[in-house]
Amino acid sequence: MSEDRRPGPSVGKIAFVLEPSDGVSHDILRQVAEVRVGRRDGKYTEEDLLASASDVDALLITSRDGVSRRVMEGCRRLRIIAKYGARPHNVDLQAATELGIAVTYTPGSNQVSVAEHALMMILALLKRLAPSMDAQKRGQWRNDLLPTTELSGKVVGIVGLGQTGSELAKRLPAFEVTAVGFDPWVSRERAEALKVRMVSLEDLISIADVVTLHCDLNRETEHLINRQRLHQMKRCAYLVNTARGGLVDTTALRDALAESRIAGAALDVFEDEPTAADNPLWRLANVIHTPHMAGVSHEATGRERLWAAEEVVRVLTGQPPKYALNPDYVRHRDPARR
Repeated sequence: MSEDRRPGPSVGKIAFVLEPSDGVSHDILRQVAEVRVGRRDGKYTEEDLLASASDVDALLITSRDGVSRRVMEGCRRLRIIAKYGARPHNVDLQAATELGIAVTYTPGSNQVSVAEHALMMILALLKRLAPSMDAQKRGQWRNDLLPTTELSGKVVGIVGLGQTGSELAKRLPAFEVTAVGFDPWVSRERAEALKVRMVSLEDLISIADVVTLHCDLNRETEHLINRQRLHQMKRCAYLVNTARGGLVDTTALRDALAESRIAGAALDVFEDEPTAADNPLWRLANVIHTPHMAGVSHEATGRERLWAAEEVVRVLTGQPPKYALNPDYVRHRDPARR
């Protein structure tokens, strides 16, 4: 583990950045704390965190490392867990609330990057980018390849019209597609402003040429795309997931792809991360994949790190955070964590 231990003006406080990040955000953190930087490769286990973070006041995390109740109870000075990017599914939110620990995230910081990545994956699937590159490297030419498909005129189904889904919807009119959407929390007026026709999830699954996922992962949406829904998709349809790996039943997807029940899939997120080199999906020619990097553009990561660091400064100086997922943490705050 590498450590940047240059002290800030607030002697005694420690902010632990579990994955290395840029120095600009560290400079902001040093306004209130000493900065400690974790390792680049490999997850922290509970034991690792208890050994490395027992004396810290702030944890800054990505989606890589889990923070359990046991870890929080062992980190007696911990006051804030600041997550880069989307809502954390690797933090015990109830435990944090009961222990008086703020949990924050950076909503909106990567929505443009993820929307652009999803659009890129849609085009790469239809234009057969990956198999065409592989074939050309083997000495084949265009006459040896299957034809590509135009996006124009197709039906694109957006599951989730939050920040990222909306950003994707804004970019689709240029391609002259029909956009349909499913999101029980979005008003028809907002959908109309985005030029998206709202339908039921079942209708979206059955009529879309591309189904692209942009919803949160929770009890209701886990395995939202299961074996039954994969069989309801058109055989010529494609699935794109840049949201959360748990939205898709991986085994069912692998079977559907292997049996050509759907035309292909583009995946940036997975149920088990980091992915293994021998993942069976890699052997399928109708899959393209990236290592959870849709939101890891230069611009997005800069915003995430900046906003997360600012949240840490607020909490460690006694101010309320802007983006607390558990505002009730204040009622349970332990004076020992001050």
